[in-house]
Amino acid sequence: MITEKILVVDDEEIVCQSIKKILSRKGYEIDNALNVEDAVKKINQTSFDLVITDLMMPKTNGMELMQIIRDHYPELEVIMITGYASIETAVKATKLGASSYLPKPFTPDELAEATKKALTQRQIKIEQRKVEPKVDDHTSEIIDVDMPFNKNEVAKATSIEYVEALTHSDIPLAKKAAIKAYCNLGKRECRRVITEGRECVGECPLEKKERAKVVKVKRNTSEIIDADLPFSISEVEQATSSDYINCLSRSDIPLAALWGRDATAKHSVLVIDDEPIVCHSVRRILSKQSCAVEEAFDVDAALQKMKLNRYDLILLDLKMPKRSGIEVLQSIKSNWPEIPVIIISGYASIENAIEAINLGASDIIPKPFTPAELTKKTQEVLVA
Repeated sequence: MITEKILVVDDEEIVCQSIKKILSRKGYEIDNALNVEDAVKKINQTSFDLVITDLMMPKTNGMELMQIIRDHYPELEVIMITGYASIETAVKATKLGASSYLPKPFTPDELAEATKKALTQRQIKIEQRKVEPKVDDHTSEIIDVDMPFNKNEVAKATSIEYVEALTHSDIPLAKKAAIKAYCNLGKRECRRVITEGRECVGECPLEKKERAKVVKVKRNTSEIIDADLPFSISEVEQATSSDYINCLSRSDIPLAALWGRDATAKHSVLVIDDEPIVCHSVRRILSKQSCAVEEAFDVDAALQKMKLNRYDLILLDLKMPKRSGIEVLQSIKSNWPEIPVIIISGYASIENAIEAINLGASDIIPKPFTPAELTKKTQEVLVA
């Protein structure tokens, strides 16, 4: 029977001994380190299956150890334990790959359950790696004995077309040039003259295609908006703005969803919250950060907006009528996985913060938040 090896990292020896006592009874082999430096040395010397690390330690803290493990030992599972639990550190630890985040004091059962979960996840990853398809021998084939580069390497440095043209002499075959002849109608070389033995009659089809691709946009500034509002578009534009004009329909009333959007905005943001005051506050804050902000007070309306428009960021309330924010997050990530989502909530907890991050949320902001907090979090996501 193979016994899983666990390394406990905590500057309090009594904590290390307590964890060792609990997990040894479950059949695990336990070692401990009182600081990150010793922990890294032991990880280099021994193959561990799991690291349980404290967050707050002298010199190098647990979060920094997690970063080291993520960068150099990605096969290791990690459980974060701390006596200074917060949503911010829970989110950060989860993003770094923590299997669990346990606030102190925790019970033996909570520790045992988190350990079992982490080791199960590790085993699943190992099994997945075993069934991953092997690299096709053809793609790793070297070009020639005197040119020991495989096809993928050459394709990265040149192109796929270049690789496809290569022979084993490592010299690309010149592609056979298409035979063409000059066409007087189109005033260009044309292959059809050779294949059909004649020039086209009437209009050159190539010229016709080229003209169709050119889209000319011209605004008739002398056109009046409507019969009951006899102002030209240019006059209204001078009195208002081009943004206002772009929102006008034939009813001479700007579309509410578009009016007020900054035409120079760099990012488009959708706020989904059933509290209008929150949506308006977010709009005021983010409009100063080159963001065009739209609002949705209802889940169904929000999802409909997402079908019709493209957004760079979604700010989503956790507690919504009809469906919870977690359910909406799952819908968004299922249909638009590339759009980042930040959870905003007055009911934020460590548990639902971890759940949201695991489901794909970029961050979580507890309410009430300050303009500086909202700006910082949104900018971090938008510039990532």
